[in-house]
Amino acid sequence: MKIIQEDNFADIMKDEVEPYLYAHCRECYITGAKEPERREKNGKLHVKFYETDRPKGVIIISHGFTEGAQKYDEMIYYFLKAGYHVCMPEHMGHGLSYRLTEDPSLVHIDTWKRFVRDFLKVCHVVKEQYSELPLFLFAHSMGGAIGTIAAAWETELFQKIILSSPMIRPLTGNVPWSVTVAIAQVECLAGRNARYVIGQKPYDGSEILETSAAVSEARFTRYNEIRKQSREIQTSAASYGWLLASIKMSWYLRYHGWKKLTAPVLLFQAEKDAFVSVRAIQKFAKKLQRKGRTSCEYMYMPGSKHEIFGSDDETMQAYVERILIFLE
Repeated sequence: MKIIQEDNFADIMKDEVEPYLYAHCRECYITGAKEPERREKNGKLHVKFYETDRPKGVIIISHGFTEGAQKYDEMIYYFLKAGYHVCMPEHMGHGLSYRLTEDPSLVHIDTWKRFVRDFLKVCHVVKEQYSELPLFLFAHSMGGAIGTIAAAWETELFQKIILSSPMIRPLTGNVPWSVTVAIAQVECLAGRNARYVIGQKPYDGSEILETSAAVSEARFTRYNEIRKQSREIQTSAASYGWLLASIKMSWYLRYHGWKKLTAPVLLFQAEKDAFVSVRAIQKFAKKLQRKGRTSCEYMYMPGSKHEIFGSDDETMQAYVERILIFLE
């Protein structure tokens, strides 16, 4: 499959891809999973369904931290053209899905299991609607943690798993991991779980390519401009509740979750990743390869940053081709 070139990326996305996606899309809201021992009304998750002719399967996308559905327009287009239905849910605290805080910049959650239960609820709806088709997972960063845990909890759900720069362990800047864990636990115990993690700030539209997770200026610019105009995707910061949730997801994946996976895994590692631990990703893959119940193909992507789907044309071509080969 020939990917869209950077030279005329914006024009093709606007004139061809966006109308195509709009014509094949339906949107809905799915009520989130019931949280044990909680009486509040369940929130609703915003979900986009894209359908293609003569589908070979359904790909459900689990997006990353502070991302919205629009970031995956290009990948969704390729999946549709390759013959797959696509389900694009927005996780709690993101996009048009329900939130536990009124601050549009803040991603806050009370328990990491809420992310997984909600995602599984959407997967069950997808499985019921397309019962005759295999279900595949495409998951990035935070969504990689959520999707992988979902696959560990329900091992028969996905036929194949694609992990792109998964958050097996988040990077914590210059703060040691053990110190980060202690800070998150203390802040949450003190009732400050809905406050901004120190160093985080509200969205101000100042992100630039050089400090972003993308390599391609064309791909970065398109989503960045959409984001500036869309308040619902201007999430930009983590609460201490989210930080503790990411720590607990990391613990689960590294010490328990990997043992339970049974579906074949294709795992991509970016060369220059400033958001998740490459060492943790490598260890996770080696555990699957040596002691796991399934296979794990490890792909190192030179020249890429955290968002491999935001890379230059050559990297994108190799990335998309490898994913489609794996799905076949």
